[in-house]
Amino acid sequence: MSNAGIGRSRRWRIAAFAGLALLATLAAAGYAITSWTGARHNASRALLSATRLMATAVRWRLRDEQVALASLGRDIARLPRLGRGGDYLGIGRLGQRFMAHRRAIIALAVLGPHGSVWWRAPTGPSAVPGTRGTSGWARTQSAGAFRVGRPRTGQGVPMWLAVRAGPRVRFLIWALWSPGRGRSGGLGAMVRAPTVAGLSWDPGPVVAIGPPLPVPSAAMRIPIGGQRPAGRLTVDLGGHGNRWLGAYQRVPGYAFAVFALRPLGAVYARGREAAYGAAIWLCAVWAAIGIVYVSVVRGETRLVRERIAVEGRWSEAKIEIEGIVQSLAEAVFATNRDGRIEYLNRAAERLTGWTQSAVHGRVLHDVLPCLDEYRGTPFDPVAECLAGQALVSGEALVFHRDGHGVAVEYGAAPRHGPDGRLAGVVLSLRDAAEKRVLTERLAHQATHDPLTELANRLLFHERLERAVAEVRAGGGAVALLFLDVDGFKRVNDTLGHSTGDRVLVLIADRLRRVVRTTDTLARLGGDEFAVVLPGLRTGQDALPVVHKIMAAFREPLVVALGEVMLGVSIGIAVYPDDSGDSRALVRAADAAMYEAKAAGKNAYRFFGGGDMSRPSDSLLARAADLRQALEREEFSLVYQPQVRAANRQLVAMEALLRWTHPTEGVKYPGEFLAALEEAGLMVELGTWVLRSACRQNRRWRDLGLGAFPVAVNISGDQCAHEGLAEMIDTVLEECGLRPDDLVLELAEKLFVDAEDPLAERLLRLQERGVRLVVQNFGGASPTLASLRRLRVEALKIEAAFVAGIGDEHDEAVVLALIALGRALSLKVMASGVETAAQYRFLTEAACDVLQGRYIAAPLDVEAATAYLRAHGITRG
Repeated sequence: MSNAGIGRSRRWRIAAFAGLALLATLAAAGYAITSWTGARHNASRALLSATRLMATAVRWRLRDEQVALASLGRDIARLPRLGRGGDYLGIGRLGQRFMAHRRAIIALAVLGPHGSVWWRAPTGPSAVPGTRGTSGWARTQSAGAFRVGRPRTGQGVPMWLAVRAGPRVRFLIWALWSPGRGRSGGLGAMVRAPTVAGLSWDPGPVVAIGPPLPVPSAAMRIPIGGQRPAGRLTVDLGGHGNRWLGAYQRVPGYAFAVFALRPLGAVYARGREAAYGAAIWLCAVWAAIGIVYVSVVRGETRLVRERIAVEGRWSEAKIEIEGIVQSLAEAVFATNRDGRIEYLNRAAERLTGWTQSAVHGRVLHDVLPCLDEYRGTPFDPVAECLAGQALVSGEALVFHRDGHGVAVEYGAAPRHGPDGRLAGVVLSLRDAAEKRVLTERLAHQATHDPLTELANRLLFHERLERAVAEVRAGGGAVALLFLDVDGFKRVNDTLGHSTGDRVLVLIADRLRRVVRTTDTLARLGGDEFAVVLPGLRTGQDALPVVHKIMAAFREPLVVALGEVMLGVSIGIAVYPDDSGDSRALVRAADAAMYEAKAAGKNAYRFFGGGDMSRPSDSLLARAADLRQALEREEFSLVYQPQVRAANRQLVAMEALLRWTHPTEGVKYPGEFLAALEEAGLMVELGTWVLRSACRQNRRWRDLGLGAFPVAVNISGDQCAHEGLAEMIDTVLEECGLRPDDLVLELAEKLFVDAEDPLAERLLRLQERGVRLVVQNFGGASPTLASLRRLRVEALKIEAAFVAGIGDEHDEAVVLALIALGRALSLKVMASGVETAAQYRFLTEAACDVLQGRYIAAPLDVEAATAYLRAHGITRG
């Protein structure tokens, strides 16, 4: 580690420990402040609650004293000589007894009608305080009138009660009430030191309750002015900062309030204790941080010294190795475990146009995209090396910074750090542009016709043998077309060989436009061409391409000397129907081509004689049987579940057609579809299948077996029918189903050969909400544009590829098809799942929906109903 690195580490360490100390300080300060403010808030709330309670008690005590004085007045009024000068001795006995029982009454007097004192206690020369003018008040009040006055001495609260002794005798009872005395200590029992309490009039005086007031009551002023019935306050009693926290509560019906005070020093005592505790805790934390810091610094200093010594030795070795790498002619890149560039030499800078400073820390694949030489797909040699932790090598095309491609030979090897752990990858590149150009030119010349750039005989036979092998392994059919241009010899003879060569080039261009991308178009020599059509179900699937080729020759060819009209004779042979291997297939197609020429040229013939416009007698007989079968209701439907791969939850039930022949037994669609097309029954029978499947779905729903869609296969003839959308609307309305309760599965070749009218019909179905699925996906080659335009919901992988799981090539194809579906944001389905290994492989490959005998064989209606009852179907 460098000195700068050590300094940075130390600064970070100091900052970390300082941060911990600061956090501890802030925590302690926050705790102390919270405790301090919380103490005042709690004390203020407690004082306010106490004043409410004392106000209620004062009110009830005053009522109690009023009742007691009224009882005394009645006793005095019963004295016999009261009206003839007063029974003063009797009044005295009653008064003494009253004061003995009412300890809160500290003075008592009975006054005559004109203010004369009949009796008083305690006795003394001074007049009864607060009695002046009260005789007149008594004469104006009714019997029992009660009044509480403002105290004059601060010793008690004066109160008066007017009493009537007869029609003409009235007298007044005066009493001085001390709220801190009485039963159980009076209201003073409610107050505990250091809290003081009392009654206060505005602007004075004050009467104490409980413990003595800190200053004379005559000198105290409690600010209870205003209309608020209660409040909190802070007062300074006696000056010199002697501040008290308090609260007051007015007594309803009276002109005074109850107040309670507590010294702020006592209030904040608990807050001070919390602050002292926080300070002690903070000191302990600081001490612990200091001890840990010193220990860490000592240990780290030793480790840093050792590391500096080791890194010095590594630095010397690194400089030496870097000098060697910089002198290499090969481009060298070094990445870390994340594939980010750490180093590149000068040769790498020249090869890619990037500099060390521009790409350091960036992902190598982002800076230097690579294409696989053979597959033409993007790949990342660094990622492959990291994944396998082994050497990978090969040839690739990398891209210079300015965008042009550079052919290279690459090698990527893992590199390990001093601890033996994987540290990254070393990638070396050697410019192979000249070698690649030469190799590609030789390979192209060896496999292509130099005039038309079409495949030659060598590539033709290779592609044909591969197609035959795929059919032999996975089923289906492959068709071979032999084409001979009618009238070409006349062009050569009349217009010259140069014009003839130009005509061959134009013919090759037209043929390229009409064949599929998966087909192989070859020139075998002279004016003979051949087309290999793989991925077919039957030989009749070749007819769309044949018709397009025939149509291409109906337009004149424009050359320098004018227009040329030519025809074409086509021979068609199908494997495995017409031959057992590729060589026999070539001979059969050649024979069929000569048969087409013998028939008058500009025609096509299938091997064995006849064309598709004149079907064989057996095909006609089968068509007649199918018409009778439709009338006799010999067709039926079976249903096969389609389930989610993750949990086997039902997604849909696919309706499959069966024909129960009276003598031949059950027939599958592949055995009679050609005859159906010949008989023109595809639309009629397809409508029956659609209606029957939807009706059965309605019955299952009525039985409470769940709501799920039904999938129905739809033929090209049905798609071409003008009334397809209206027919589907009628069937769905009859069965009470929504459009998304129906899934239409279309053959992949419909998307390959889709014309605008067909696309428009499919789009109209989608606008209604009907869902579309491409079945047998992978056999043909639909363009991505057609899949995007028609907005299909899912791709259904052909069963032939599923059957090949276990073979590395077929597994790669299946994974590629699933990846394509993901890239197009489509669901991916697989049919023909027959084994647990196939199910496991497809599930791990993230295939969405599976169908096949491993899950459930095609079931008749009764068995399908039992399946639904057993599996608790929900909406898929």
